[in-house]
Amino acid sequence: MSVVAHLPRRVLSLVEEEAPDPPSMNLTGRERMTVSDRTLAEQMFTEFRQDPRHHEFVLGCLNCGECTTGCPAARFYDFSPREMLQIAQTGDATTLWDAMQEKIWACCQCYTCNMRCRFGNDIAGIISVMRELSVRHGVEATRRTLSPFNRSLTLLMTVGTQVSSDMIQPDFFRDWGPFAAGSEQVWGVSAEVMRKAIPLDVLQTTTSSWEVSVQTSLELFRIYEQTGVLDMLRGLDPDLTEMLVDLIEERREEFTEARERYRTEIERMHGPVATFSG
Repeated sequence: MSVVAHLPRRVLSLVEEEAPDPPSMNLTGRERMTVSDRTLAEQMFTEFRQDPRHHEFVLGCLNCGECTTGCPAARFYDFSPREMLQIAQTGDATTLWDAMQEKIWACCQCYTCNMRCRFGNDIAGIISVMRELSVRHGVEATRRTLSPFNRSLTLLMTVGTQVSSDMIQPDFFRDWGPFAAGSEQVWGVSAEVMRKAIPLDVLQTTTSSWEVSVQTSLELFRIYEQTGVLDMLRGLDPDLTEMLVDLIEERREEFTEARERYRTEIERMHGPVATFSG
């Protein structure tokens, strides 16, 4: 078996594509883009450069590398915020396609790169645009990357969070623990007071913290419907989308039944309430 069979598949750059037998294909396991992939890549590149956010987020680059030196993901993955910015600024359809295979999903979205950038580029923002494009067009690499996160996505789209109160412990959130510093100056209250603000009945359980009103779930889902997020998800994972739709339909029925019961109770109490003078 060839050694390159175990290497991640990468598409060729435009320069490599023009060579009759690029050595990189034998040395790194790269492969030529299919006709359909190249067509999709060129379409996404056109949409990417025409996106209004592209002109707002990409201002210029001094090639100083400050964004990458402060990036936590760059320490552990083949990922560089500077590379993403350069692709956005001077890249082509092939380099954008290559980044969309894996690299864009290594970003932590911590925005450290933005704070370090001397030109004021929104690097994390432009990576989000890349992610949005890959999801909207159902890129196969994106399907594979996001498939393990179905449970988290389901929770986010139905209850709006995947962090429960019992997770707020010193070991996980040091700013809430005994090491908290500067809270009185920044927030006006001490860390001890902030911790007491969490209801005691949800501190040590996930049951209460996961309870979200039906109306809140329906409002979240309406946002996803109106903004097109649901359509994007349907193109990426139809099965997950249908499951979410079924779940929300059940909650809509539950909400309708609760509203009817409430209306009946109000009508029943209308007389005594209207005449109550005490």
